[in-house]
Amino acid sequence: MKLNIPKIRAEIERIGWTPFRLAKEMKTHNQAIYKILKSDGTGYTFRTVEKFAKALKIEAKDLIK
Repeated sequence: MKLNIPKIRAEIERIGWTPFRLAKEMKTHNQAIYKILKSDGTGYTFRTVEKFAKALKIEAKDLIK
């Protein structure tokens, strides 16, 4: 599954968070978030998409490219 990285970045900025804050909300390591944000978005599971969506309070379908 391919994540829409620009959308994730835009949502982080829209709500005024940092990647560190997003990691805290997702209950994961901040290094994992930085790695995802630097990637091309491919190879992630729907569970990962759901975790992003829940933390950002948006629909999971909006994060899939």
